Amino acid sequence: MKSLLDRGRVWQPLEVDRELIEKARNDLGCSRTFARILTNRYGRAYKSVKEDPTDGLHSPDELPDISPAVDRIIQALEKEEDVFIHGDFDVDGLSSAAILYRGLKGIEKFPGPGRLKVCVGDRDRGHGLNREVSARLIDEGFDLLITTDCGVKGTQEIAHLSNHGVDVVVTDHHEPPEDLPPAIGVVDPKVSSSTYPNPYLAGAGVAFKLMEELYGRVGREGQEDRGELLQLAALGTVADLVPLLVDGEDENRLLARLGIEEMEEDPIPGVSVLLHEISRGARRREPVSPEDISYRIAPKLNSANRVGDPKVGFLLLATDDHEKARHLARTLIDYDRDRSRVQRKLIREAEEQLKVNDFSPEREGVVFAVGQNWNPGVIGLVSSRLSNKYGLPAITVSRGERRSRGSARSVSGLSIVEGFRHCDDHLEKYGGHSMAGGFTVPSREIDDLHRCLNDWAIRETETSQVEKLDHLEGELSPGEASMGLAEELGRLRPFGEGNPEPRFFMKGLNAVSVRRVGKSKKHLKVKLAGKDEIFDGIGFGMGESTSQVDFSQPVNPVFTLEVNVWNGERNVQLNLKDFVADG
Repeated sequence: MKSLLDRGRVWQPLEVDRELIEKARNDLGCSRTFARILTNRYGRAYKSVKEDPTDGLHSPDELPDISPAVDRIIQALEKEEDVFIHGDFDVDGLSSAAILYRGLKGIEKFPGPGRLKVCVGDRDRGHGLNREVSARLIDEGFDLLITTDCGVKGTQEIAHLSNHGVDVVVTDHHEPPEDLPPAIGVVDPKVSSSTYPNPYLAGAGVAFKLMEELYGRVGREGQEDRGELLQLAALGTVADLVPLLVDGEDENRLLARLGIEEMEEDPIPGVSVLLHEISRGARRREPVSPEDISYRIAPKLNSANRVGDPKVGFLLLATDDHEKARHLARTLIDYDRDRSRVQRKLIREAEEQLKVNDFSPEREGVVFAVGQNWNPGVIGLVSSRLSNKYGLPAITVSRGERRSRGSARSVSGLSIVEGFRHCDDHLEKYGGHSMAGGFTVPSREIDDLHRCLNDWAIRETETSQVEKLDHLEGELSPGEASMGLAEELGRLRPFGEGNPEPRFFMKGLNAVSVRRVGKSKKHLKVKLAGKDEIFDGIGFGMGESTSQVDFSQPVNPVFTLEVNVWNGERNVQLNLKDFVADG
């Protein structure tokens, strides 16, 4: 079904196994619609959707090298050795480092550790371990380094540390090299020898599992601070966009669910204070949701590595002092304002550049903008905005004197990393995945890189006829869009990467009222009638659809089903995503 609002977008209902749906419906006593969603996502493992989420968490002792890693940490605790934690500077890295810091500080059975220091790096030094960190560890006489959300590719640095008497435990979730670094333990579910059932853990998930194993070994299975560590595991899991559900494996979804429930019940000071400071003068939305993490908490934490000091984010997650947390939260909010100003300035300059260069999205394969010494922490956000606006891969480059740094965002159907591979003669290094990536390029090669990526994208688009394909769970009749179904769907929360909120469509609804609402009239508010039911519908950012959809005729909305609470009353509401043509 073709979209009426977005040229090139096609909505396709998922194929179903009707026999399996009926079996799930009978086994679970649920609606046919909910059974259809379960079997679409879990297949024959649909019974794994348990009332008690802890039943779906795997034992940490299945992770590779976790036993020698924990042995070495216990040795450090027993002998009061000096321990250094090195995490990455994004939200997953900050959360992972805070899990280990809080977890190790909370163990009172042993005299150690001695000194416990944390470094979360910064954008200038890049991701992962580096010689500067190694030199600090050796010079300051640390005994043990534990990495979080990094380290699996730090072979040279870890070998250097080992040669100078510093032991290393790696906790990571990135793809490892063929030859693992010479660490005491490499705790990474993606290691080829791993039998861990969930290879999709975030860095914070791996750190949480390490602490669970350590706590189990030292006799703290029922520890009170497990909830605090779960909150941080959820934060890193949601913010890092690891899949919550893959082929029936949903441990990440359960970690996120349990951590968010802990945030609602008793949030750590950093989370509580940050949400309060963000919402000052506004009514707090309850309960805490993945959207709070994705759009409220994570951007503030990430602003520190874009325009400020990433350690501010770590300190916020590590502190139990509410006054200190308030100061740190306000610093992050100030950083985010700075980030927003820089981002708006760079977007404006990029748009002006495109206008001067007579850019046309119908003629070009990519959006490409270059600025002298543009903030490298913000150019990825600029690329994202340009890609969303023009529907093309977007590349933004911060030009330096000799070498330049770039960040790219792509569109469905075009892997930007494949583009980098095709043009690697012009690049010094690059990395990323299909939808986003970064690179370093000699400044003299920027124009040639632009031409190469543009030609690649045009050719790929012409040969593959790229279109935006989105999936629907299926059609709902007006009678099926009920409060009961909305409550059933709540059992699948939290939604996110790999576990999207179920999207449906209805046919032939009549518009009772249509109006634009909100600041600048950007949003769409409708009442749609089908048989005996009338639904409220809200379409965020869909205000212009009033000129694109003929509401005098029956319409076919695409939507998610949600419960809207107003003045104490709960009603089903359609959260509109699109309108589709008949057929």
